[in-house]
Amino acid sequence: MDAKILIPVKPHIKKYLEIQFGQLIVVSMRGYVPLLLLKMLQKFAKKDPGTVRPSQKLIDNINYLGFPVYIGSSIYNKNGAYISNEDLKKFNDAVDDMIHDELYRWCHHPNATDMVVDYNIQRFLDFYGFSEDELPFGNVKRWYYRERERMNDRTKQIEPFTPTVTIEYSEEPKGKQAKVVQMVAAPVQFALGF
Repeated sequence: MDAKILIPVKPHIKKYLEIQFGQLIVVSMRGYVPLLLLKMLQKFAKKDPGTVRPSQKLIDNINYLGFPVYIGSSIYNKNGAYISNEDLKKFNDAVDDMIHDELYRWCHHPNATDMVVDYNIQRFLDFYGFSEDELPFGNVKRWYYRERERMNDRTKQIEPFTPTVTIEYSEEPKGKQAKVVQMVAAPVQFALGF
């Protein structure tokens, strides 16, 4: 048995998902969003009929809109079709983070048509059709500059990397042509005193 459920998403997230996936997300092992939904699925509790499908209480068509998700029969039988309200809010936060990460990449793309950040941010918002009410330009711009500052700070603090354990992969036949992973430990210094 397969299932089609509605999950509550914020309006700008719905626009993003519609451009990325169309009118429906198919839960699968491929892609970040479908895999994230797969990991959030739970079997319903037989004593609580409210856990058969995700709660529709969050969908008020103002703050949250419904977005359809298709769950195939094998995934439905193995994982169920229930997603808790906490997980739905975490899903919205995760996709919102994806939008911000994509905005940062959009502004730093080597083939960007303009090097002025304001124009790139506005083009990004226009591309996805985000309105000023959903994602205010001023908030997005402040987020971008904070993220750029964090990225610059991280690149300044990089220390040289020296591995303490080296793992070598070998395809030498052993037994029935099994692949063997050999661990060759370099001088290991444990911080815990072992």
